[in-house]
Amino acid sequence: MATESQAAALAKLAADTKTACATSDDIAKAAAAKAKAAGKPAAKGFCSCAKAAVAAHSFYASIAGGVIVGVVAYHLVKKIWLSKENAAEQNSA
Repeated sequence: MATESQAAALAKLAADTKTACATSDDIAKAAAAKAKAAGKPAAKGFCSCAKAAVAAHSFYASIAGGVIVGVVAYHLVKKIWLSKENAAEQNSA
């Protein structure tokens, strides 16, 4: 009796360890096998929208960075031009 419960505990531990150490390919294969057994079409990937989300965030981060750089550049150029105009007015007066 004790050896059966020990064997069951070791089998459960082995299954948990296999799940914890699984790679994404292993998980995808297991999901495809479950879907095939259930008669459903297998998913092509975990989330097909993940690539689109990464691309969209990269795009929006680039836009935000460009806007920030543009505002800072505009502020600095305007500040330099105004200081040159004020210096020119003071020298001519």
